[in-house]
Amino acid sequence: MQKLFKLVVAGIFALSICVHADDSTLKEIVVASGSTSVPNSYIVSGKHTGHEVDIWNEISKKTGLKVKFITGEFNTLFGYLDSGKADTVGNTITINQKRLDKYDFSEPYAYIPEKLVVQPEREDIKKLKDIEGLTCGYSAGSNGGNLFEQIAKKQNIKINLVSYDSSELLAEAFRRHKVDVMIFSAGETAFKIKNGYLKARMAEENVTLGLKAYPFVKSNERSKKLREIVTKAIQEMKADGTLTKIYEKWYGMDFSNEPKDAKLIK
Repeated sequence: MQKLFKLVVAGIFALSICVHADDSTLKEIVVASGSTSVPNSYIVSGKHTGHEVDIWNEISKKTGLKVKFITGEFNTLFGYLDSGKADTVGNTITINQKRLDKYDFSEPYAYIPEKLVVQPEREDIKKLKDIEGLTCGYSAGSNGGNLFEQIAKKQNIKINLVSYDSSELLAEAFRRHKVDVMIFSAGETAFKIKNGYLKARMAEENVTLGLKAYPFVKSNERSKKLREIVTKAIQEMKADGTLTKIYEKWYGMDFSNEPKDAKLIK
């Protein structure tokens, strides 16, 4: 945990310089973003919306970059980045060691607890150890499988881990009680429960705190410059309260500042 935190901080410190999109070759950034990831990034009635859209609109204003979105299911997004079709992924991506080994990240723009999401009647599930023997579902390509495996190992319990090709298929399996437990961010879950998208409850114990940031491919000069520009914009948005306003709009709470007692994901 400390190693990961130091690596993230070191990378951000190196980018803490005044950089804007004044390079003539950097007029546009292509962002791979979810089509069904409510409320992060999703399409409704043909319109792309979500807090990621709001954040990138503000980044565009501050940097002069034109933002172009490529949308798809979550498990396709890193494929766009790896193939060079996108410059980054904008879908509330959690930094973990596996991703950090492969990508360079912007400064985190959100610090959001990850929660166990269970059936509303399961009042007995309060702590991580309480999922022993249950069916735990996650979307392919997400960090959910990694987190469930960590829980099982640390709690010394056995679980039935099932992967689904999309967040929609996972949600349907949960609605039909084929899945007992999912892992989602506290913000996303609160939004879905509040707006009637999901009938569920969150277990009291946090899984971890997720640092959300934008990944960029390593050893690429264009990616390095774009990462510098985006990081500078995020720093400005934290300082002037822009990020706070966006999170208050979507969640009724602010995720832009790191909690002092943060328990970071490995």
